Amino acid sequence: MTVPILMPLATLLQAQYDPIREEIGRLQRNFQGLIWGFVAAWVILMLYTLMIVFRERKIRREMERLKNLVEEAEKKS
Repeated sequence: MTVPILMPLATLLQAQYDPIREEIGRLQRNFQGLIWGFVAAWVILMLYTLMIVFRERKIRREMERLKNLVEEAEKKS
């Protein structure tokens, strides 16, 4: 008589602590962290690239302005 009563209890305890499900959950959390890490890395890389492009444009405009100033100074001399 005690065996049929203990079977549902053992099944219930096993369902609460299932090392395979626990490991799958841990791996999913790690995978989500990895994905967010890659997303952050790409965002930082894109922001850095945009920053470099804008600086390069600004330097080109400044060089063009200085070139025009030098040409005007040579014409006046």
